Amino acid sequence: MNSPSTPNSWIGRSLGDNNRYRLDKLLGGGGMGDVFLAMDTRIGKQVALKLLKDTLVASKEMRRRFEREIEICAALDSEHIVQVTDCGVTTEGYPFYIMEYLRGQSLRQMLLREKRLSVERTINIMRQVCQGLQHAHKGVTIERQGTANRIQVVHRDLKPDNIFLENTDSGEFAKIVDFGIAKIRNESFDQTNLTSAFLGTFRYASPEQLRGVIDIDGRADIYSLGIIIYETLSGADPFGFSVKERNYSEASWIFAHTSEPPKPLRSQLGCENLPAQLEDVVMRCLQKKPENRFASVEELNLALQNVLVPQQKRPSVPVQEETIYQPKPSPNQGSYDETISRPIIESEKKSQPEETIPQIQPEQPAIKPKKEETIAQIPAVVNPAQPAKLQKEETIVQVKNTQKSSSENHQEETIYQYKSSQAQKLNKQEETIVQNARKPNYPPDATLAETVVKPSQKSLPIAAILSFMLVGLVGIAGWFAYPIVSPNLALNDIKSSQSNKKYDECIDKSSKVPQNSSVYQDAQIILNECRFELAKKLHSEGKIEEASQIIRNEISKDSPIFPEAKKYWEENLRGW
Repeated sequence: MNSPSTPNSWIGRSLGDNNRYRLDKLLGGGGMGDVFLAMDTRIGKQVALKLLKDTLVASKEMRRRFEREIEICAALDSEHIVQVTDCGVTTEGYPFYIMEYLRGQSLRQMLLREKRLSVERTINIMRQVCQGLQHAHKGVTIERQGTANRIQVVHRDLKPDNIFLENTDSGEFAKIVDFGIAKIRNESFDQTNLTSAFLGTFRYASPEQLRGVIDIDGRADIYSLGIIIYETLSGADPFGFSVKERNYSEASWIFAHTSEPPKPLRSQLGCENLPAQLEDVVMRCLQKKPENRFASVEELNLALQNVLVPQQKRPSVPVQEETIYQPKPSPNQGSYDETISRPIIESEKKSQPEETIPQIQPEQPAIKPKKEETIAQIPAVVNPAQPAKLQKEETIVQVKNTQKSSSENHQEETIYQYKSSQAQKLNKQEETIVQNARKPNYPPDATLAETVVKPSQKSLPIAAILSFMLVGLVGIAGWFAYPIVSPNLALNDIKSSQSNKKYDECIDKSSKVPQNSSVYQDAQIILNECRFELAKKLHSEGKIEEASQIIRNEISKDSPIFPEAKKYWEENLRGW
Protein backbone atom coordinates (compact mmCIF):
# COMPACT_ATOMS: atom_id res chain seq x y z
CA MET A 1 0.00 0.00 0.00
CA ASN A 2 1.33 3.44 -0.92
CA SER A 3 2.07 5.88 1.85
CA PRO A 4 -0.62 8.53 2.32
CA SER A 5 0.52 11.90 0.99
CA THR A 6 -1.65 14.07 3.25
CA PRO A 7 -3.04 13.70 6.79
CA ASN A 8 -6.60 13.47 5.44
CA SER A 9 -5.56 10.40 3.44
CA TRP A 10 -5.47 8.45 6.71
CA ILE A 11 -9.14 9.06 7.52
CA GLY A 12 -11.14 5.84 7.28
CA ARG A 13 -8.06 3.66 7.79
CA SER A 14 -7.80 1.19 10.68
CA LEU A 15 -4.50 0.83 12.56
CA GLY A 16 -3.06 -1.32 15.32
CA ASP A 17 -3.40 -4.96 16.25
CA ASN A 18 -6.41 -6.49 14.49
CA ASN A 19 -7.17 -3.03 13.03
CA ARG A 20 -8.31 -1.93 16.46
CA TYR A 21 -8.29 1.85 15.89
CA ARG A 22 -10.40 3.43 13.12
CA LEU A 23 -9.39 6.99 12.18
CA ASP A 24 -12.53 9.13 11.86
CA LYS A 25 -11.40 12.76 11.86
CA LEU A 26 -8.28 14.96 11.76
CA LEU A 27 -8.17 17.03 14.96
CA GLY A 28 -4.97 18.95 14.31
CA GLY A 29 -1.22 18.70 14.16
CA GLY A 30 1.97 19.74 15.91
CA GLY A 31 5.63 19.95 15.06
CA MET A 32 6.14 16.18 15.06
CA GLY A 33 2.79 14.54 14.39
CA ASP A 34 -0.84 14.74 13.34
CA VAL A 35 -3.63 13.98 15.82
CA PHE A 36 -6.79 12.12 14.80
CA LEU A 37 -10.08 11.31 16.49
CA ALA A 38 -10.28 7.53 16.40
CA MET A 39 -12.61 4.80 17.59
CA ASP A 40 -11.29 1.96 19.72
CA THR A 41 -13.43 -0.76 18.13
CA ARG A 42 -12.53 -3.27 20.83
CA ILE A 43 -14.21 -1.33 23.66
CA GLY A 44 -16.32 1.13 21.65
CA LYS A 45 -14.64 4.25 23.01
CA GLN A 46 -13.36 7.38 21.28
CA VAL A 47 -9.61 8.01 21.63
CA ALA A 48 -7.01 10.37 20.18
CA LEU A 49 -4.32 8.90 17.91
CA LYS A 50 -1.05 10.75 17.23
CA LEU A 51 0.83 9.73 14.08
CA LEU A 52 4.39 10.78 13.19
CA LYS A 53 4.38 13.20 10.26
CA ASP A 54 5.03 11.80 6.80
CA THR A 55 7.97 14.17 6.28
CA LEU A 56 9.73 12.91 9.44
CA VAL A 57 9.31 9.16 9.08
CA ALA A 58 12.57 8.76 7.14
CA SER A 59 14.58 10.47 9.90
CA LYS A 60 15.93 7.95 12.41
CA GLU A 61 16.53 10.76 14.89
CA MET A 62 12.93 11.99 14.73
CA ARG A 63 11.62 8.44 15.04
CA ARG A 64 13.69 7.98 18.21
CA ARG A 65 12.41 11.27 19.57
CA PHE A 66 8.80 10.30 18.81
CA GLU A 67 9.28 6.93 20.51
CA ARG A 68 10.82 8.68 23.49
CA GLU A 69 7.74 10.93 23.70
CA ILE A 70 5.61 7.78 23.94
CA GLU A 71 7.76 6.44 26.79
CA ILE A 72 7.66 9.74 28.69
CA CYS A 73 3.91 10.29 28.36
CA ALA A 74 3.15 6.70 29.34
CA ALA A 75 5.30 7.04 32.47
CA LEU A 76 3.91 10.42 33.57
CA ASP A 77 0.97 9.25 35.62
CA SER A 78 -0.69 12.52 36.64
CA GLU A 79 -4.31 13.58 36.33
CA HIS A 80 -3.07 16.89 34.91
CA ILE A 81 -1.03 15.28 32.10
CA VAL A 82 -2.71 13.62 29.11
CA GLN A 83 -2.65 9.82 29.49
CA VAL A 84 -1.13 7.45 26.90
CA THR A 85 -2.75 4.01 26.74
CA ASP A 86 -1.28 2.19 23.71
CA CYS A 87 1.18 2.50 20.82
CA GLY A 88 2.11 0.75 17.59
CA VAL A 89 3.45 1.01 14.03
CA THR A 90 1.47 1.07 10.77
CA THR A 91 2.13 -1.37 7.93
CA GLU A 92 4.05 1.45 6.21
CA GLY A 93 6.29 1.89 9.24
CA TYR A 94 4.66 4.99 10.74
CA PRO A 95 4.83 4.98 14.57
CA PHE A 96 1.73 6.12 16.47
CA TYR A 97 0.35 6.18 19.99
CA ILE A 98 -3.08 6.34 21.62
CA MET A 99 -4.14 9.01 24.13
CA GLU A 100 -7.28 9.74 26.05
CA TYR A 101 -9.65 11.88 23.98
CA LEU A 102 -10.06 15.25 25.69
CA ARG A 103 -13.36 17.10 25.26
CA GLY A 104 -13.02 20.83 25.64
CA GLN A 105 -10.67 23.47 24.29
CA SER A 106 -7.10 24.65 24.61
CA LEU A 107 -6.23 27.72 26.64
CA ARG A 108 -5.30 29.36 23.33
CA GLN A 109 -8.80 28.84 21.95
CA MET A 110 -10.31 30.21 25.14
CA LEU A 111 -8.13 33.34 25.05
CA LEU A 112 -8.95 33.97 21.39
CA ARG A 113 -12.60 34.11 22.40
CA GLU A 114 -12.44 35.76 25.84
CA LYS A 115 -9.19 37.81 25.42
CA ARG A 116 -8.33 37.55 29.13
CA LEU A 117 -9.44 35.66 32.23
CA SER A 118 -10.20 36.73 35.79
CA VAL A 119 -7.66 36.37 38.59
CA GLU A 120 -9.55 33.44 40.12
CA ARG A 121 -9.86 31.45 36.86
CA THR A 122 -6.26 32.13 35.87
CA ILE A 123 -4.86 31.00 39.21
CA ASN A 124 -7.12 27.92 39.28
CA ILE A 125 -5.86 26.81 35.86
CA MET A 126 -2.20 27.58 36.52
CA ARG A 127 -2.14 25.78 39.86
CA GLN A 128 -3.33 22.62 38.10
CA VAL A 129 -0.59 23.04 35.49
CA CYS A 130 1.92 23.39 38.34
CA GLN A 131 0.70 20.10 39.81
CA GLY A 132 1.25 18.31 36.50
CA LEU A 133 4.70 19.85 36.06
CA GLN A 134 5.61 18.98 39.65
CA HIS A 135 5.16 15.30 38.80
CA ALA A 136 7.33 15.63 35.67
CA HIS A 137 10.08 17.69 37.32
CA LYS A 138 10.40 15.33 40.30
CA GLY A 139 10.92 12.43 37.93
CA VAL A 140 9.55 9.07 36.88
CA THR A 141 11.01 5.61 36.36
CA ILE A 142 11.24 4.17 32.84
CA GLU A 143 12.21 0.58 32.05
CA ARG A 144 14.54 0.13 29.09
CA GLN A 145 16.40 -3.06 28.15
CA GLY A 146 15.84 -4.49 31.60
CA THR A 147 17.24 -1.42 33.36
CA ALA A 148 15.19 1.02 35.43
CA ASN A 149 16.05 4.65 34.72
CA ARG A 150 14.95 7.47 37.00
CA ILE A 151 14.45 10.58 34.86
CA GLN A 152 13.37 14.17 35.41
CA VAL A 153 11.36 15.74 32.58
CA VAL A 154 11.30 19.41 31.53
CA HIS A 155 8.51 20.20 29.06
CA ARG A 156 10.34 23.03 27.17
CA ASP A 157 7.32 24.00 25.06
CA LEU A 158 4.68 25.26 27.48
CA LYS A 159 2.24 27.61 25.76
CA PRO A 160 -1.54 28.16 25.71
CA ASP A 161 -1.87 25.63 22.87
CA ASN A 162 -0.44 22.86 25.08
CA ILE A 163 -2.73 23.48 28.05
CA PHE A 164 -6.07 21.75 27.46
CA LEU A 165 -9.17 22.60 29.49
CA GLU A 166 -12.05 20.20 30.09
CA ASN A 167 -15.34 21.41 31.54
CA THR A 168 -16.37 19.44 34.62
CA ASP A 169 -18.99 19.85 37.34
CA SER A 170 -16.30 21.32 39.61
CA GLY A 171 -15.01 23.76 36.98
CA GLU A 172 -12.23 23.83 34.40
CA PHE A 173 -9.86 20.87 34.58
CA ALA A 174 -6.41 21.45 33.06
CA LYS A 175 -4.19 18.89 31.34
CA ILE A 176 -0.74 19.39 29.82
CA VAL A 177 -0.25 17.92 26.34
CA ASP A 178 2.58 17.51 23.80
CA PHE A 179 5.78 16.34 25.49
CA GLY A 180 7.32 15.90 22.03
CA ILE A 181 10.36 18.09 22.71
CA ALA A 182 10.60 17.45 26.44
CA LYS A 183 14.10 17.50 27.90
CA ILE A 184 15.22 14.51 29.96
CA ARG A 185 17.63 15.55 32.70
CA ASN A 186 19.65 12.34 32.39
CA GLU A 187 22.15 12.48 29.55
CA SER A 188 22.89 8.75 29.66
CA PHE A 189 19.23 8.03 28.97
CA ASP A 190 18.51 10.86 26.52
CA GLN A 191 20.14 9.38 23.42
CA THR A 192 18.76 11.90 20.93
CA ASN A 193 21.33 14.30 19.49
CA LEU A 194 19.23 17.41 18.91
CA THR A 195 20.66 19.21 21.93
CA SER A 196 22.47 21.69 19.66
CA ALA A 197 19.20 22.89 18.12
CA PHE A 198 16.63 25.22 19.58
CA LEU A 199 13.36 23.42 20.16
CA GLY A 200 10.29 25.27 21.32
CA THR A 201 8.26 28.38 20.63
CA PHE A 202 10.17 31.66 20.57
CA ARG A 203 7.35 33.62 22.18
CA TYR A 204 7.39 31.45 25.34
CA ALA A 205 10.98 30.18 25.48
CA SER A 206 13.21 30.92 28.47
CA PRO A 207 16.43 32.93 28.06
CA GLU A 208 18.57 29.86 28.79
CA GLN A 209 16.80 27.88 26.06
CA LEU A 210 17.46 30.63 23.54
CA ARG A 211 21.12 30.82 24.56
CA GLY A 212 21.51 27.11 23.89
CA VAL A 213 22.13 26.04 27.49
CA ILE A 214 22.04 22.23 27.49
CA ASP A 215 21.46 21.43 31.15
CA ILE A 216 18.22 23.35 31.68
CA ASP A 217 15.88 22.47 34.53
CA GLY A 218 12.29 23.06 35.64
CA ARG A 219 12.89 26.79 36.05
CA ALA A 220 12.76 27.08 32.25
CA ASP A 221 9.15 25.87 32.42
CA ILE A 222 8.49 28.40 35.21
CA TYR A 223 9.60 31.22 32.89
CA SER A 224 7.22 29.98 30.18
CA LEU A 225 4.42 29.78 32.75
CA GLY A 226 5.15 33.40 33.69
CA ILE A 227 4.60 34.49 30.08
CA ILE A 228 1.36 32.48 29.91
CA ILE A 229 0.02 33.90 33.19
CA TYR A 230 0.94 37.43 32.06
CA GLU A 231 -0.94 37.00 28.76
CA THR A 232 -3.92 35.30 30.39
CA LEU A 233 -4.42 38.20 32.81
CA SER A 234 -3.61 41.10 30.46
CA GLY A 235 -4.19 39.90 26.90
CA ALA A 236 -0.72 41.20 26.00
CA ASP A 237 2.88 40.01 26.01
CA PRO A 238 5.39 41.45 28.52
CA PHE A 239 7.52 43.21 25.89
CA GLY A 240 4.95 45.36 24.08
CA PHE A 241 5.04 43.44 20.80
CA SER A 242 1.30 42.72 20.76
CA VAL A 243 0.28 46.38 20.64
CA LYS A 244 2.00 46.84 17.27
CA GLU A 245 -0.22 44.20 15.66
CA ARG A 246 2.36 42.49 13.47
CA ASN A 247 4.47 39.36 13.57
CA TYR A 248 7.97 39.70 14.96
CA SER A 249 11.06 37.83 13.82
CA GLU A 250 12.88 35.18 15.80
CA ALA A 251 15.64 37.68 16.50
CA SER A 252 13.19 40.11 18.09
CA TRP A 253 11.92 37.49 20.53
CA ILE A 254 15.44 36.28 21.31
CA PHE A 255 16.56 39.81 22.14
CA ALA A 256 13.46 40.51 24.23
CA HIS A 257 13.70 37.34 26.32
CA THR A 258 17.44 37.62 26.90
CA SER A 259 17.93 41.38 27.25
CA GLU A 260 14.78 43.47 27.61
CA PRO A 261 13.08 43.91 31.00
CA PRO A 262 9.39 42.89 30.94
CA LYS A 263 6.81 45.59 31.48
CA PRO A 264 5.19 45.47 34.95
CA LEU A 265 1.94 43.53 34.76
CA ARG A 266 -0.16 46.29 36.31
CA SER A 267 1.08 48.81 33.74
CA GLN A 268 -1.06 47.05 31.11
CA LEU A 269 -4.48 48.47 30.28
CA GLY A 270 -7.16 46.99 32.50
CA CYS A 271 -4.65 45.48 34.95
CA GLU A 272 -4.27 48.50 37.24
CA ASN A 273 -6.38 46.92 39.99
CA LEU A 274 -4.77 43.48 39.97
CA PRO A 275 -3.29 42.51 43.36
CA ALA A 276 0.28 43.73 43.81
CA GLN A 277 1.11 40.33 45.28
CA LEU A 278 0.05 38.66 42.03
CA GLU A 279 2.22 41.03 40.02
CA ASP A 280 5.16 40.11 42.27
CA VAL A 281 4.60 36.42 41.52
CA VAL A 282 4.41 36.90 37.74
CA MET A 283 7.41 39.22 37.52
CA ARG A 284 9.49 36.80 39.57
CA CYS A 285 8.71 34.05 37.06
CA LEU A 286 10.02 36.35 34.30
CA GLN A 287 13.47 36.96 35.76
CA LYS A 288 16.23 36.45 33.19
CA LYS A 289 18.42 34.41 35.54
CA PRO A 290 16.96 31.06 36.64
CA GLU A 291 18.29 31.51 40.19
CA ASN A 292 16.11 34.63 40.59
CA ARG A 293 12.88 32.77 39.75
CA PHE A 294 10.93 30.40 41.95
CA ALA A 295 13.08 27.40 42.81
CA SER A 296 10.33 24.93 41.88
CA VAL A 297 6.77 24.74 40.61
CA GLU A 298 5.71 23.72 44.14
CA GLU A 299 6.93 27.10 45.37
CA LEU A 300 5.13 28.86 42.51
CA ASN A 301 1.94 26.91 43.24
CA LEU A 302 2.03 28.00 46.89
CA ALA A 303 2.63 31.63 45.92
CA LEU A 304 -0.41 31.56 43.61
CA GLN A 305 -2.50 30.01 46.37
CA ASN A 306 -1.47 32.77 48.79
CA VAL A 307 -2.65 35.36 46.25
CA LEU A 308 -6.03 33.69 45.80
CA VAL A 309 -6.92 33.19 49.48
CA PRO A 310 -6.93 36.92 50.38
CA GLN A 311 -8.92 37.58 47.19
CA GLN A 312 -11.65 35.18 48.29
CA LYS A 313 -11.80 36.43 51.89
CA ARG A 314 -11.55 40.16 51.26
CA PRO A 315 -14.92 41.86 52.16
CA SER A 316 -16.45 44.36 49.81
CA VAL A 317 -16.68 47.66 51.74
CA PRO A 318 -17.62 50.85 49.86
CA VAL A 319 -15.35 53.82 50.60
CA GLN A 320 -17.05 57.20 50.93
CA GLU A 321 -15.69 60.55 49.79
CA GLU A 322 -12.50 59.05 48.32
CA THR A 323 -11.42 59.24 44.68
CA ILE A 324 -8.28 57.52 43.43
CA TYR A 325 -6.83 58.52 40.07
CA GLN A 326 -4.67 56.04 38.21
CA PRO A 327 -3.09 56.71 34.78
CA LYS A 328 -4.03 54.35 31.96
CA PRO A 329 -1.27 52.90 29.74
CA SER A 330 -1.66 52.08 26.06
CA PRO A 331 -3.78 49.01 25.18
CA ASN A 332 -2.16 45.76 24.11
CA GLN A 333 -3.42 42.75 22.19
CA GLY A 334 -2.23 39.14 22.16
CA SER A 335 -0.72 37.26 19.26
CA TYR A 336 0.23 33.70 18.30
CA ASP A 337 3.42 31.87 17.43
CA GLU A 338 4.14 28.30 16.41
CA THR A 339 6.71 25.83 17.70
CA ILE A 340 9.98 26.18 15.80
CA SER A 341 13.14 24.09 15.63
CA ARG A 342 16.31 25.80 14.45
CA PRO A 343 20.07 25.50 15.16
CA ILE A 344 21.47 27.71 17.91
CA ILE A 345 24.13 30.07 16.57
CA GLU A 346 27.19 29.82 18.78
CA SER A 347 27.49 33.53 19.47
CA GLU A 348 23.91 33.60 20.73
CA LYS A 349 25.16 31.63 23.73
CA LYS A 350 27.18 34.61 24.97
CA SER A 351 26.08 36.22 28.14
CA GLN A 352 23.47 38.90 27.71
CA PRO A 353 23.23 42.18 29.66
CA GLU A 354 21.76 41.69 33.09
CA GLU A 355 18.10 42.35 33.35
CA THR A 356 16.40 45.24 35.03
CA ILE A 357 14.22 43.88 37.80
CA PRO A 358 11.08 45.92 38.38
CA GLN A 359 10.53 46.77 42.01
CA ILE A 360 6.95 46.33 43.07
CA GLN A 361 5.82 48.44 46.02
CA PRO A 362 3.28 46.82 48.34
CA GLU A 363 -0.12 48.38 48.53
CA GLN A 364 -0.77 50.59 51.57
CA PRO A 365 -4.08 50.30 53.40
CA ALA A 366 -6.36 53.22 52.78
CA ILE A 367 -7.60 55.29 55.77
CA LYS A 368 -11.35 55.61 55.72
CA PRO A 369 -12.32 59.27 56.38
CA LYS A 370 -15.03 60.18 58.84
CA LYS A 371 -18.35 61.49 57.62
CA GLU A 372 -17.76 65.03 58.87
CA GLU A 373 -14.16 65.30 57.59
CA THR A 374 -12.55 66.00 54.23
CA ILE A 375 -8.89 64.95 54.08
CA ALA A 376 -6.49 65.69 51.21
CA GLN A 377 -3.51 63.36 51.59
CA ILE A 378 -0.04 64.18 50.35
CA PRO A 379 0.89 61.53 47.69
CA ALA A 380 4.54 61.31 48.79
CA VAL A 381 3.68 60.20 52.34
CA VAL A 382 3.80 56.39 52.45
CA ASN A 383 2.45 55.83 55.98
CA PRO A 384 0.23 58.77 56.91
CA ALA A 385 -0.38 59.19 60.60
CA GLN A 386 -3.85 58.41 61.96
CA PRO A 387 -5.64 61.78 62.39
CA ALA A 388 -6.73 62.73 65.87
CA LYS A 389 -10.41 62.89 66.80
CA LEU A 390 -11.90 66.12 65.45
CA GLN A 391 -14.84 68.30 66.25
CA LYS A 392 -17.43 68.92 63.54
CA GLU A 393 -16.22 72.48 63.06
CA GLU A 394 -12.50 71.65 62.83
CA THR A 395 -10.18 70.45 60.04
CA ILE A 396 -6.59 69.55 60.88
CA VAL A 397 -3.76 69.38 58.37
CA GLN A 398 -0.53 67.75 59.44
CA VAL A 399 2.68 68.39 57.57
CA LYS A 400 5.64 66.18 58.43
CA ASN A 401 9.16 67.43 58.03
CA THR A 402 11.44 64.41 57.68
CA GLN A 403 14.71 66.31 58.15
CA LYS A 404 16.74 65.43 61.20
CA SER A 405 17.81 68.16 63.62
CA SER A 406 21.49 68.42 64.57
CA SER A 407 20.85 67.35 68.16
CA GLU A 408 18.03 64.81 67.94
CA ASN A 409 17.31 62.09 65.37
CA HIS A 410 13.57 62.45 65.06
CA GLN A 411 10.96 63.83 62.71
CA GLU A 412 9.74 67.36 63.16
CA GLU A 413 6.04 67.95 62.89
CA THR A 414 4.28 71.17 62.05
CA ILE A 415 0.65 71.38 62.91
CA TYR A 416 -1.64 74.13 61.83
CA GLN A 417 -5.09 74.30 63.29
CA TYR A 418 -7.75 76.47 61.91
CA LYS A 419 -11.17 76.81 63.35
CA SER A 420 -14.00 77.59 61.06
CA SER A 421 -16.66 79.90 62.34
CA GLN A 422 -19.27 78.55 59.96
CA ALA A 423 -19.11 74.77 59.49
CA GLN A 424 -22.26 74.81 57.36
CA LYS A 425 -20.56 76.82 54.55
CA LEU A 426 -17.77 74.50 53.37
CA ASN A 427 -17.64 76.13 49.95
CA LYS A 428 -16.02 79.29 51.30
CA GLN A 429 -12.38 79.95 50.45
CA GLU A 430 -11.22 80.36 54.07
CA GLU A 431 -12.49 76.82 54.89
CA THR A 432 -10.62 75.15 51.96
CA ILE A 433 -7.21 73.66 52.69
CA VAL A 434 -4.85 72.72 49.87
CA GLN A 435 -1.89 70.48 50.42
CA ASN A 436 1.04 70.30 48.07
CA ALA A 437 3.36 67.26 47.94
CA ARG A 438 6.46 69.41 47.74
CA LYS A 439 5.65 72.52 49.78
CA PRO A 440 2.64 73.24 52.02
CA ASN A 441 0.54 76.21 50.98
CA TYR A 442 0.34 78.07 54.29
CA PRO A 443 -2.80 80.21 54.65
CA PRO A 444 -2.29 83.92 55.26
CA ASP A 445 -3.76 83.83 58.79
CA ALA A 446 -1.21 81.29 60.12
CA THR A 447 0.72 82.86 62.97
CA LEU A 448 3.82 81.97 64.92
CA ALA A 449 1.73 81.09 67.96
CA GLU A 450 -0.06 78.43 65.96
CA THR A 451 3.21 76.85 64.82
CA VAL A 452 4.67 74.16 67.07
CA VAL A 453 8.00 73.78 65.23
CA LYS A 454 9.11 75.96 62.37
CA PRO A 455 10.42 74.04 59.32
CA SER A 456 14.17 74.16 58.78
CA GLN A 457 15.42 76.60 56.16
CA LYS A 458 18.69 74.72 55.53
CA SER A 459 17.19 72.12 53.20
CA LEU A 460 17.36 74.26 50.05
CA PRO A 461 21.17 74.41 49.63
CA ILE A 462 21.44 70.68 50.43
CA ALA A 463 18.81 69.93 47.79
CA ALA A 464 20.72 72.04 45.29
CA ILE A 465 23.96 70.16 46.00
CA LEU A 466 22.16 66.81 45.63
CA SER A 467 20.67 67.99 42.34
CA PHE A 468 24.11 68.81 40.92
CA MET A 469 25.43 65.44 42.09
CA LEU A 470 22.47 63.66 40.48
CA VAL A 471 23.04 65.42 37.15
CA GLY A 472 26.69 64.38 37.26
CA LEU A 473 25.84 60.76 38.00
CA VAL A 474 23.31 60.68 35.16
CA GLY A 475 25.94 62.01 32.78
CA ILE A 476 28.48 59.41 33.85
CA ALA A 477 25.90 56.61 33.63
CA GLY A 478 24.89 57.77 30.17
CA TRP A 479 28.53 57.73 29.04
CA PHE A 480 28.94 54.12 30.20
CA ALA A 481 25.51 53.05 28.86
CA TYR A 482 26.09 54.45 25.36
CA PRO A 483 28.00 51.40 24.06
CA ILE A 484 25.00 49.23 25.06
CA VAL A 485 22.20 51.54 23.95
CA SER A 486 23.76 52.52 20.61
CA PRO A 487 23.80 48.98 19.09
CA ASN A 488 20.24 48.41 20.24
CA LEU A 489 19.14 51.61 18.52
CA ALA A 490 20.86 50.44 15.35
CA LEU A 491 19.12 47.07 15.59
CA ASN A 492 15.74 48.74 16.05
CA ASP A 493 16.45 50.85 12.96
CA ILE A 494 17.19 47.67 10.99
CA LYS A 495 13.98 46.06 12.24
CA SER A 496 12.05 49.16 11.18
CA SER A 497 13.40 48.87 7.63
CA GLN A 498 12.45 45.20 7.56
CA SER A 499 8.91 45.81 8.80
CA ASN A 500 8.44 48.57 6.20
CA LYS A 501 9.61 46.14 3.46
CA LYS A 502 12.59 48.35 2.58
CA TYR A 503 14.73 45.29 1.91
CA ASP A 504 17.63 47.03 0.14
CA GLU A 505 17.91 49.48 3.02
CA CYS A 506 17.64 46.66 5.57
CA ILE A 507 20.40 44.68 3.83
CA ASP A 508 22.67 47.72 3.68
CA LYS A 509 22.25 48.55 7.38
CA SER A 510 22.58 44.94 8.55
CA SER A 511 25.77 44.43 6.54
CA LYS A 512 27.43 47.34 8.32
CA VAL A 513 27.02 45.93 11.85
CA PRO A 514 30.55 44.96 13.05
CA GLN A 515 31.26 41.40 14.18
CA ASN A 516 32.22 42.50 17.69
CA SER A 517 28.84 44.18 18.20
CA SER A 518 26.48 42.72 20.80
CA VAL A 519 23.68 42.67 18.19
CA TYR A 520 25.74 41.19 15.34
CA GLN A 521 23.99 37.81 15.34
CA ASP A 522 20.54 39.41 15.47
CA ALA A 523 21.51 41.65 12.56
CA GLN A 524 22.77 38.64 10.57
CA ILE A 525 19.47 36.82 11.03
CA ILE A 526 17.54 39.86 9.81
CA LEU A 527 20.03 40.33 6.95
CA ASN A 528 19.32 36.86 5.56
CA GLU A 529 15.57 37.26 6.08
CA CYS A 530 15.63 40.49 4.05
CA ARG A 531 17.72 38.86 1.33
CA PHE A 532 15.14 36.09 1.03
CA GLU A 533 12.25 38.57 0.92
CA LEU A 534 14.08 40.60 -1.72
CA ALA A 535 14.62 37.45 -3.79
CA LYS A 536 10.90 36.62 -3.65
CA LYS A 537 10.08 40.20 -4.64
CA LEU A 538 12.44 40.03 -7.63
CA HIS A 539 10.92 36.70 -8.63
CA SER A 540 7.44 38.23 -8.61
CA GLU A 541 8.75 41.01 -10.86
CA GLY A 542 10.10 38.49 -13.36
CA LYS A 543 13.76 39.03 -12.42
CA ILE A 544 14.43 35.31 -12.14
CA GLU A 545 18.21 35.33 -12.51
CA GLU A 546 18.71 38.00 -9.85
CA ALA A 547 16.40 36.22 -7.42
CA SER A 548 18.19 32.90 -7.97
CA GLN A 549 21.57 34.55 -7.49
CA ILE A 550 20.57 35.96 -4.08
CA ILE A 551 19.26 32.65 -2.74
CA ARG A 552 22.14 30.54 -4.05
CA ASN A 553 25.05 32.83 -3.21
CA GLU A 554 24.06 35.44 -0.63
CA ILE A 555 21.90 33.72 1.99
CA SER A 556 24.10 32.06 4.60
CA LYS A 557 23.70 28.29 4.93
CA ASP A 558 23.90 28.72 8.72
CA SER A 559 20.91 31.04 8.75
CA PRO A 560 17.59 29.75 10.15
CA ILE A 561 15.89 30.99 6.97
CA PHE A 562 18.13 28.96 4.62
CA PRO A 563 16.04 25.72 4.54
CA GLU A 564 12.95 27.70 3.56
CA ALA A 565 14.90 29.70 0.98
CA LYS A 566 16.39 26.53 -0.50
CA LYS A 567 12.97 24.94 -0.76
CA TYR A 568 11.63 28.09 -2.48
CA TRP A 569 14.47 27.98 -4.99
CA GLU A 570 13.92 24.30 -5.74
CA GLU A 571 10.18 24.76 -6.27
CA ASN A 572 10.23 28.04 -8.19
CA LEU A 573 13.66 28.85 -9.62
CA ARG A 574 15.59 25.61 -10.25
CA GLY A 575 14.42 25.21 -13.84
CA TRP A 576 15.27 28.74 -14.92
